[in-house]
Amino acid sequence: MNPFHAGYFVLRNMRRMAAVFFMIAMTGLLYVGGSYLSNIEVECAKTMEQYRDFAFVSDNGEDTDGSQLKALLAEAEADGLLKMYPVGANSFLFPTTLGFQNGDYAFSYTTEDFLWVNRRMGLIEDETVIADNTLFVSGRQARYLNLEDGGLFTENRNEAVFYYGERPYRVRLVPVDSFFMCLVAEDSAFHSFYHLAWSGEGSRDAFTERLTELKVKYDRLKIERYEDRKERLVENFAINSVIFVSIIAVVTCVFFVTINAVLVGIYDKRTSEFILYESIGIPRRRIYRKVVWELLLITGIGMVLGTVLAFLTITLLNLFVYRKSGLQLYYYHPWSLYSWLLCNGMILVPSILIRLRGIARGQKKLA
Repeated sequence: MNPFHAGYFVLRNMRRMAAVFFMIAMTGLLYVGGSYLSNIEVECAKTMEQYRDFAFVSDNGEDTDGSQLKALLAEAEADGLLKMYPVGANSFLFPTTLGFQNGDYAFSYTTEDFLWVNRRMGLIEDETVIADNTLFVSGRQARYLNLEDGGLFTENRNEAVFYYGERPYRVRLVPVDSFFMCLVAEDSAFHSFYHLAWSGEGSRDAFTERLTELKVKYDRLKIERYEDRKERLVENFAINSVIFVSIIAVVTCVFFVTINAVLVGIYDKRTSEFILYESIGIPRRRIYRKVVWELLLITGIGMVLGTVLAFLTITLLNLFVYRKSGLQLYYYHPWSLYSWLLCNGMILVPSILIRLRGIARGQKKLA
């Protein structure tokens, strides 16, 4: 191999390089940390995503005589592009990686309304299981609550509270990759909470425009779009970004100091080597390029090992810790990737500059 090839030095010094590879590989745990901290927001967003095609309509206390609600119901019924129906607003809780619980709505519907909702959401193919007092649960939520398909939900618990229908509810699992619960109960129609969606003849864009008009027209009602709920979710989790950036900064500083200390020891011993190169006429620019490629190769090998470490850690945590509670760490999230790349970049770039500056100073002293 050409002595000026980046791999030449790395291969001949694998024992010394092993410590650097290990430390860079450990930055892969920052990738795991990104998946861990972002999991709470991701799970909330996925639960919310199930109802992205629906607006929530409720009385915020200003429609004292109920006139605006009646008018909106009449307008929706007369408009073939809108679909509006009452729902029961129950609640359920689901776990988080940090140990506390988050919650969301567990809506209840009449059988007729749920048949329409099911076709819009694509929850289940076999509509024969849709009957009064049936509780539909995602597989992940079922694992958390220890429920089985075809089993019975006999009484409310802290994690799932329902106000409609007659218990026991028959449990049916739905193929939804999020925490999810809803109930079919005929008495759900007697409630002041409503869903508003577009009919089969409408479209999302037209519906979004219509909602904007309805919010202005019926200003004494609370008409909440999916976009409104998502914006509130982002605001609620904004503090997580601050915490995560702080963690990245601390971890990066620790790794930079440690890795740079090892690299200083390695490259200081090569001062005579670099002086020899220049004495035999090799341009300094080429020497610099050799060092840069060496550091890029070292970082690349460490990052490959870090990727393996991160994915292996996530897999083991899912298998042995989180899956039994319905939780899961995801293999990709922007926080994970960007933080990991940023950490390694903030280690690599200063390391290159320090090495090149060290080589230049060493050659000046001898000059």
